[in-house]
Amino acid sequence: MIWMLAAALLQAAPADDEIVVMGRRLQALSVILSRDAKGKFACGLSASSGSPAVDAQLCKTAAKCAKQGKVAADTMRTCIDARKPAILEEFAARVRSGKG
Repeated sequence: MIWMLAAALLQAAPADDEIVVMGRRLQALSVILSRDAKGKFACGLSASSGSPAVDAQLCKTAAKCAKQGKVAADTMRTCIDARKPAILEEFAARVRSGKG
């Protein structure tokens, strides 16, 4: 019984480490959003989070914030930062389920 618990803890530790690292990356990331002449958004990140899914969620969030009229740098940053905890939770769920 103890062996099974120890094995479960050992398996959980790398996932937890990965989640903590992602949290730190998210804090440091900035999203750069621009719009072309046709109104299509182009998104860039100051650096990749290391997860294409997280990167895509950040860009989708930035586009949504812009569509809500939050285009000034401070309001855009606040809007994106407000969504980062949910993005991290979604990432954590994927990692813990083995779909990371």
